[in-house]
Amino acid sequence: MTNTRRSRSISVALTMLIALVAALGALALSGGRDASAHDTTLHHQAAPSNKQFALRTSMRRLWEEHVTWTRLAIISLTTDSPDTSATVARLLRNQTDIGNAVKPFYGAAAGKQLTALLRQHILIAADLIAAASKADKDEVAEQQARWTANADQIATFLNKANRPFWKLAPMKAMLHDHLRLTTNEVVARLTHRWATDVRTYDKIHLQALLMADMLSSGIVGQFPARFR
Repeated sequence: MTNTRRSRSISVALTMLIALVAALGALALSGGRDASAHDTTLHHQAAPSNKQFALRTSMRRLWEEHVTWTRLAIISLTTDSPDTSATVARLLRNQTDIGNAVKPFYGAAAGKQLTALLRQHILIAADLIAAASKADKDEVAEQQARWTANADQIATFLNKANRPFWKLAPMKAMLHDHLRLTTNEVVARLTHRWATDVRTYDKIHLQALLMADMLSSGIVGQFPARFR
């Protein structure tokens, strides 16, 4: 009888152990599936579509070109370099490229208007550099006022094109920051503070990428169906 009881006890224990192992296995499998599904969901939410990636990359390239050719133009203009005309021409072409980039979303007229405003931005900057090179404080102040007014016109244009995602105040702040940093770059070069000049350009480059991302995010937000 004792042996029978022991046998039954062992059998019950084995049965319970098998059941426990099976339950843990099922729980682990379920947890793994849930985690996998969760990771897949997160990955799906975080990963941009190919169209979004293409837009963001293109916008970043355009604004990197903007600040790169602006820097080269500043160097040429402040040193009276023989490459000035070619460099400024290439910089102005960048403004056309940026205008063309928004045409698929806002139309040809809007693209041309943005290009015109950006060309004014560059030409006023050239006048500002000329005034600063002559240390003409009154002329510098006048050109800075024109430059700021032009930046506000660009911000207003962007806001009208995309009110939900390009709010007027952030657009103005973004462009004013761009003007401030570019002014600091010009001053650093004119005063031969080369280390400051380099550090300032690093800031300009980073800020240009942030501007590009603000613009591309606004386009994706306004036209989500075109980026699926």
